[in-house]
Amino acid sequence: MRKLAVIVILLLMGIAASAQHEGIRRYFSSYTLNNDTTTDTRFYNDTTLDEFYKFMPQQKVSDNTLGMLNPGNPYLPALFSDKEPGHDFKLLNNYQAFIKSHSDVVYFDAQKPFTRFDFTGGTKGLELVKFIHSQNFSPYFNLTFNYDISNSDGFYLNNASKVNALYLAGAFTKKKYQNHFNFIFNKINSNENGGIANIDRFESGDIRAVDNNVLLSKASSSISQLGGQYNHEYRFGQYTIDTIIRDEKNDTVINKNLHSKFSIVHDVTFDRYIRKYTDVANSSLYTNYYNDSSITNDSVTYYQFNNKLLFCLNINNDSTSNYFKLYAGLQNKTYAFLIDSTHKTQYSSTYLTSDLIFSHNNTYLQANVDYCLFGGDMYDINASAKLQQMFGENLGINAMVGYSHYYCSLFDTYYTSNHFKWENDFNKIGVATAHIDLFHNKFQLSVGANLNLLHDYIIYDQNAMPLQIHKANIITDVYASKTFNFWKFHWYTKVAYQYISDKQHVRLPEAVGYTSLYFMTGMFSNALLLQIGLDAKMNSNFYGYAYMPASGVFYLQDDKKFGFYPYLGFFVSAKIKRFRIFAKVSNYGSLFMKPTYFSLYRLPDNPLAFNFGISWEFYD
Repeated sequence: MRKLAVIVILLLMGIAASAQHEGIRRYFSSYTLNNDTTTDTRFYNDTTLDEFYKFMPQQKVSDNTLGMLNPGNPYLPALFSDKEPGHDFKLLNNYQAFIKSHSDVVYFDAQKPFTRFDFTGGTKGLELVKFIHSQNFSPYFNLTFNYDISNSDGFYLNNASKVNALYLAGAFTKKKYQNHFNFIFNKINSNENGGIANIDRFESGDIRAVDNNVLLSKASSSISQLGGQYNHEYRFGQYTIDTIIRDEKNDTVINKNLHSKFSIVHDVTFDRYIRKYTDVANSSLYTNYYNDSSITNDSVTYYQFNNKLLFCLNINNDSTSNYFKLYAGLQNKTYAFLIDSTHKTQYSSTYLTSDLIFSHNNTYLQANVDYCLFGGDMYDINASAKLQQMFGENLGINAMVGYSHYYCSLFDTYYTSNHFKWENDFNKIGVATAHIDLFHNKFQLSVGANLNLLHDYIIYDQNAMPLQIHKANIITDVYASKTFNFWKFHWYTKVAYQYISDKQHVRLPEAVGYTSLYFMTGMFSNALLLQIGLDAKMNSNFYGYAYMPASGVFYLQDDKKFGFYPYLGFFVSAKIKRFRIFAKVSNYGSLFMKPTYFSLYRLPDNPLAFNFGISWEFYD
């Protein structure tokens, strides 16, 4: 299937190549949909060389991730505040960079068909293929197809992975009636090796990475998602008709404007998730065999159906960009949790939900509250507010506060498998967060702080069993990032200090840093933009997490500290019109430093690797 997809993509790229546009003008606008539409710049601004050499998806989440730089391998940000919001299916929490989600679907209004093709290859069979095509079939109807394929053999035994992630999205946007839909498919297949068997011999250099024995030789896991969403909105109001004179010949255009202060929004979403784990060999990694000591076939299935009805009040100023929007309504969530098709738990909950959006001159405020009125999640609450305030053209602040009080996932309350069983009656989890960031665009400077207060939160102990921690834990970090520019030399660096009051139960490094120094210049009358540079990341020593393949969770370990290893890279990037190319050598320090590049227990990061990639955009 992967080879066929690549052939189809290359054919489409060839068809579009003859229509490549010479300049940098954009022929589309793009946005995401979460009650209100939000302008999206992932494709609109993605023709620069900025961080183009960061080719792995998890590098878009954080500069410092804990885990191998392979597709389909779980990861954690080194900074707690960089964690992505919890996924509806908990077992996908540490894979979100590789998959598609309904909230991340990008909708387009494409005046010309837009196509982009990305390819990254390299050591150990790494292949990352990204393809997106968007086209308007009428002024009001657009279809977008987005498909990502990832493959890697991995640097260690039984370390191969494959990822398929795609969506088909459509938008029919008449003035009074707005329709959006998407269909999503994600599939992650990973071989699970449990980590290298002998850490000491690896760190001494006696055994090469590719020759090191692993704890599991025939284990594998897969996670899949199939889902769909339909959102439609009817806007009440009246049209006004304006006659616009277009040129000196007095040609005119009739412009119709809908003045709508009130609308009704209906949103329906359905998803099915399945995780499977198989193993046909005994291993010292596991101490329990509840079903069969010779073979393991575990599965978890999760269904979720959301039905939301909202009323929207929209007060705006037609002559400015100032507006006030208030969404309020009800949302019903029905979900079922199945274990090996034998144990089923099902709940239904009804929420009161509201979303306020305010934009005035240099102020943008958004606040959201979800409160469960009745059902399985009764009295759950999730509230947050975000503010961006500009104090001029360059200086501004971003601020956020939030609080959540909610039941833990069904996975944490009851689970039974070949290696693990538990049944818990946990209290609700409480999380309070705050964030402030002061930035100056001209000086390319950002300083900020994050605060997280956790109580009754869930961890996985040294036996990879869920445990609720009632003692409050304060996790805060302060950071600064700055880009220094000296002629054609540019130096970006970000450093952060992280304080954790209860380090016994949350294991992350205190100090985290990333830096990139590069030279960039235009060549051949600026027809070609060239970038050559070095980058490095490092964090302080800490008792990092271990990973449990059977249940797909990170858990505590007290055997080994690791850190203080400079992970060094060298890269070259270039851009010609809408074509970009890069080459990068990663972890070249492993040639002359001891191999202590661990960020997860028994799972070293990749050794020396070479990667290259291209990105090409077309308009037809």
